[in-house]
Amino acid sequence: MNSSLIQSIKAARAVGTPLLAITTTDQVAVITTVKAALNGHPALLWDRARGIVAINDEGGEALSGKDEALAGTADPTSAMIFALTLPKGSVVYAMNMGTALKDEPSLPLIQAISNLRDNFKASMRTLIMFDHQFTLPGALRHDVTVLDDPLPSDDEYGVIVKKVNQLAKFPEANKKLITDASVAVRGLSAFEAEQALAMAVALNPKKLDLRHVWDLKVAAINQVPGLTMTLDGPPLDTLKGMDALVKTMRRFAEGPLAPLVYVRVDEIEKAMAGLGANGGPGDNTGITQDFLSQFLTQMEDNGWTGFIFAGVRGGGKTVLTKSIGAEYGVPTISMDIGGMKASHVGESEGRIRAAFKSISSVGRNRVCVLATSNDISVLPPEFLRRFKFGIYYFDLLGKSERAALWPIYMKEFNLSDQPTPNDEGWTGAEIRNCCEIAYGLKETLIEAAEKVVPVTKSDPVSVNRLRHFANGNWLSAAKPGVYKYDGPPETLVGQVVQIGGQRAEFNTKES
Repeated sequence: MNSSLIQSIKAARAVGTPLLAITTTDQVAVITTVKAALNGHPALLWDRARGIVAINDEGGEALSGKDEALAGTADPTSAMIFALTLPKGSVVYAMNMGTALKDEPSLPLIQAISNLRDNFKASMRTLIMFDHQFTLPGALRHDVTVLDDPLPSDDEYGVIVKKVNQLAKFPEANKKLITDASVAVRGLSAFEAEQALAMAVALNPKKLDLRHVWDLKVAAINQVPGLTMTLDGPPLDTLKGMDALVKTMRRFAEGPLAPLVYVRVDEIEKAMAGLGANGGPGDNTGITQDFLSQFLTQMEDNGWTGFIFAGVRGGGKTVLTKSIGAEYGVPTISMDIGGMKASHVGESEGRIRAAFKSISSVGRNRVCVLATSNDISVLPPEFLRRFKFGIYYFDLLGKSERAALWPIYMKEFNLSDQPTPNDEGWTGAEIRNCCEIAYGLKETLIEAAEKVVPVTKSDPVSVNRLRHFANGNWLSAAKPGVYKYDGPPETLVGQVVQIGGQRAEFNTKES
């Protein structure tokens, strides 16, 4: 546990702060450490299974002669009322209290906790509530001091690695193994990290096999609402039409600020849709605004970097976000704001904060956000400015690039060598889709192509609109420098669109 949290708790005790709430992924470990740091005071624990029980000798004396039925109550409201009878200096540790505040009829419990404030302050008693996240009701927000238990530092992870390695009776861990293992468990609680390493030993008793650790870490991160971690993706060399961008990203991945984690946000405009951009209805829950606020804070204050990939659907944007991390052995975490929404008021925002906390722990301050977009017009200008590595436009593939993709996908779907269809205006995703259809229906590629409607046919206005906005404004994914488009503007005549808050109307063929 981070020493700064202990210092904060001691400081709170010194000034008589009566009510504390601590967000943590490992309540038991934190309680054990805090109890040791506050030694000499009556220590009592409450949970739904045991009610209030003593967890040190002084706590046992505090309960002596008390009504055992009331002391042992699993009802949180009754437990808080009983806490008023405890002696001066007592510390009550209440587990999963955030959940209790959410699940219980709120008013009695809120009132019971509120009643403790002045009484506890006067007698130097402290209620310390724990949970993985807190959504405090309005009536308690000004009474309760909220603290956060940060996940372990790299040095603390190193201590855990050495401990597990020693218990397994492996040769003494060298510096590289300690570093690599610490990276593998980064983002996990101390208990989770120790368990992941111990399970890896059980799966391979000859050496500390980090492949097993990574598998367990992926499973742990995937338990965080809205997050999905992956280590896999197609090789960068198989991607076509983005040579300039791939070169830039390779240089970044091999440089002094190489990312420790990539964060993928597909179709970022959907995450921002609740802001009411372009006359939209806005977001009544507040989750979109909180998501934006958290993103801006992380990118501005914590040094997160980022790219935005813009272009038509199927242009290869999402594929690239999966490939770069896999190429360099760096995890990629996908963020889904929809997966963070919850039914209880305030819980969604708590999930967002938990997601960013996990990402920050995995990547420290070397996090690279890869956001894809099919419509940048809804993204706030202050958000776009944070992506300092720029906006890259993915244009439709050229003839040679399309020709290079067919053999790759034909091999993937075990298709025999055969003529390919007319693919003028096709995206890479459409070429792959054609191969998948041919495989699934046992058809030739020519036959399968009849079931593919390219985006240039289904939505030509959007394709041309994006090209014109990108022209001279965004970087080219295919070639070094700014994207240049020399095609005809006729399809844009009469179109009124916005980009980055700027309105544009194409009135003439010269627009």
